[in-house]
Amino acid sequence: MRSSVVEPLPASQPGDTQGQRHQYQPLYSPRKPYSPRPTSKHLKGTSERSLVLAPAEGWLVLVLLAVAVYCVVFSISQLGWVGNTFILNWSATVGLVVGLMVAKIEKFPQVILHMAACLVGHWLSIWLVSSFAWHVPWTLLIAKIGAIITDPTNSGRSDMVFLFYLSFLSFFLGYFGAWLIYRAHLPWLVAIVYASILLINLSYVPHDLSSVIAIQVTALILLIARAQLAAKLLQWKSEGLYTDRTWLRGITLRFTQFASVMVLLTLVISWLLPVLGQPSAGETFWNELNNVWNNALQGNIQWQDPAAALQPYQPSTNFFSDHLTISGSVHLPTGEVLSYTSTATTPQYLAGFSFDHFDGHTWTSLANVNSSEYTANHLLPTDETTASKEVKTSVTIVQPPDETKHFVFGPPQPSAFSMSTVIYGTPLVSAWAQEDALRKGEEYVVTSSILTASSSKLAAIPLPQNDPNHIWKQDTNYTSLQLYYTKVPTNLSPQVSQTAQQWTHGATSAYHALQMLVTHLSDATQFTYSQDNSMIPSNVDAISWLLQTHRGYCTYYATAMTIMARQLGIPARMINGFSQGHFDTLSKVWVVDGNDAHSWVQAFFPGLGWLNFDPTPGYNLSGNGTTSLRPTTTPVPTATAHPTQPKSTPPAKNKTTSPSPLSVSGNGSTANTNGAENMLFDLSMVALLCSVVIFLLAMARYWWRSLYAESTFIAATFWRLCRIASWVGLSPRRWQTPYEYSRILCQRMPQEAPSLWRLTELFVRERWAPVSQTPSAMTDTELRHIWPGLRRIFVHLLWMKAQKR
Repeated sequence: MRSSVVEPLPASQPGDTQGQRHQYQPLYSPRKPYSPRPTSKHLKGTSERSLVLAPAEGWLVLVLLAVAVYCVVFSISQLGWVGNTFILNWSATVGLVVGLMVAKIEKFPQVILHMAACLVGHWLSIWLVSSFAWHVPWTLLIAKIGAIITDPTNSGRSDMVFLFYLSFLSFFLGYFGAWLIYRAHLPWLVAIVYASILLINLSYVPHDLSSVIAIQVTALILLIARAQLAAKLLQWKSEGLYTDRTWLRGITLRFTQFASVMVLLTLVISWLLPVLGQPSAGETFWNELNNVWNNALQGNIQWQDPAAALQPYQPSTNFFSDHLTISGSVHLPTGEVLSYTSTATTPQYLAGFSFDHFDGHTWTSLANVNSSEYTANHLLPTDETTASKEVKTSVTIVQPPDETKHFVFGPPQPSAFSMSTVIYGTPLVSAWAQEDALRKGEEYVVTSSILTASSSKLAAIPLPQNDPNHIWKQDTNYTSLQLYYTKVPTNLSPQVSQTAQQWTHGATSAYHALQMLVTHLSDATQFTYSQDNSMIPSNVDAISWLLQTHRGYCTYYATAMTIMARQLGIPARMINGFSQGHFDTLSKVWVVDGNDAHSWVQAFFPGLGWLNFDPTPGYNLSGNGTTSLRPTTTPVPTATAHPTQPKSTPPAKNKTTSPSPLSVSGNGSTANTNGAENMLFDLSMVALLCSVVIFLLAMARYWWRSLYAESTFIAATFWRLCRIASWVGLSPRRWQTPYEYSRILCQRMPQEAPSLWRLTELFVRERWAPVSQTPSAMTDTELRHIWPGLRRIFVHLLWMKAQKR
């Protein structure tokens, strides 16, 4: 059967190529659609290629980019902010791949792809942190993120959440770099961003990473050279330059050789520059300029004393943080914080948390690797084994302190709380907290086991280095004590050890040595308690600075005694909390103000547990472990509220129980918080579903755009129509002409017959008509105007397919 519109032309004469163009061809040939005109590829004489997976810029660009990204990720890992940073490499790798894919998708809105990529990075980070780093349900991580987002008073920083942030940052760095290279062609911007982040990180890394800088500089310079060459080659090809593989290899090799020489010259010249040998006057100038800049950013410029802007700026210390940097001056909020009554005959120090790791300026707690939640009045593990008495203390919160974790306070060692409690540290407890923040007016009762060993029993414990009976090694906690509570900073001045040996010369026991340290440090004729002190130089540790200036507040003295005790082999740690406060004769309670915040020392004795010591001038412990608790002078320890330092390491938590992450009994806001969490969880699930849908739509659109991409718009539209119609059993037959096939489709969709018939006419004219009668650009524009009708045809066919299922 012949078409009533298109009749075959007379047989062609010899040499007539025009006649060959009108020979019958099958209607439906989706694998190789007919192209009525030669393409630019045919004009160049090259044959049609198969699918090539390699990007036009080549794989070397991606390799160099990966090296630069991994240098940045390695610097983040070396900061020691959090553990399990091995997953950051995985995040960065996936970010590179996703960035390359998004950059190479041409016919889809980039904004939507960026949103989808961010969702991929978000859920990838949740999966890596929950499944590989912490081995907890991913819902727990979402709940912790929600607790921080939905509760403005929750300033605590979970290292699980912090690791999630770092993982997403690593993903974004890889994604951002790949997209800028392969889509925006901006290798210079990538180099600036990566180098800046690396330099910022290295300023906080305690050890030398010059090799990482050299590796990144090499990778970035070669990356810039190779990316620029690839961009030029693409531009030359678009302008008609014919290239072959041999020429490409030659110019790439020469360009890479030239870039390698530049790298070597850069590294050699930078090594020869006298960066570390600058004149002292120049060093002073730049340091003062940096001080002015930092003071201006922090609003620390005093117009009454402009010269103070030249002094180094030291941010204030958050006294109730899980990391504490010793600064020059301290200032705590004024006013009443809590009040308490106790069954003890003497007032008590109230402990909240401890520190075990000191780097010379900052205290952190590495022992907080595990956390366990206990219900109200449940017996908590304590470190005391014998010679202790039970004391009950009733605490009323008046104004909760600003804490990074929700620490609760009680006399050491707490053995039970009247509310559900989270304890940190295994097997030695290092901190006591609850899941929700303390509330104004909240009351709880804490039961404590206070050590009551006699002085003679304490004096029987020898120094660890003089222990013939191995008393220390026989203690069940010996391994944990050696791991966490005997380490000293590697960069500590030898003066500290010499002073400790001098002060404890002739000590006959560990208890005797510790008393000698307290006697020297608390000597008011030698050391002065001071709230305002000169700044500690960055190249001098805080203990050496105290020994030089003989001035400081409680954290100075507690730090000095803790480290000196460790140098003698005695396990010791610093405790933060409150001193006993003052007694209110009207209400008959002990009142603790914000300026009663205090630091003191706990030393471990085998078979007994932790014993308290207070080396601060003006303070003298009694009911907490030694002789009289009341201060002998009036100064009260205060401390500055200090923002979070990026250098410190948040304590790691590993829940041994699996309670609801935010359920705490007695909190009236629990329902609201849980409601906000549930809403956040629902939003997270919706975001996950949207990310999957967006990804599938992106893949479907990319496949649809690439289908018959080398055909003209008219031919591609007709072939796509045939493809979709074949899904519902309306595929064209080889014996059918286009008009016969379209007539069948029009019978199925009569309302769209005009648009369908017009598309068929244009397709027939384009494929079989003489060159002079082929559709023009104006006709192509006409087809675009009838595109809405054609779109309805596609939708109708898809609906028919869905109904058949």
